[in-house]
Amino acid sequence: MGQNLSLSEPFADTSGVVLSPADRTADIILGITWACSAYGIGVIFAAVKLLERWAGEHGERGANLVSVVGAFLCGSAWPLVLVYLWFTEKEVQRRGVGVGVYGLGQGQVVKV
Repeated sequence: MGQNLSLSEPFADTSGVVLSPADRTADIILGITWACSAYGIGVIFAAVKLLERWAGEHGERGANLVSVVGAFLCGSAWPLVLVYLWFTEKEVQRRGVGVGVYGLGQGQVVKV
């Protein structure tokens, strides 16, 4: 606080300094590259989530070329896909692993 208040000679005001045209272009290209990278990551994430959902709970339906291409086409609108998956998320029931899991103290075998 109080710097340069006692100076009688003028000093350069650098508040209006702007980037050079080359730096400005480079910054714009860098920003577009970051945005495209984030968008691409979102598309891949949404496509994988759609393929997991389409495969079924235990992977009964495998993924083929048509489903992968369809998932990437649908994944291009990844913000909408993530909202859709968030609102329609199914509750996953925790089940015992294997056959012959005993019921809760009832002494009977529950087939899973």
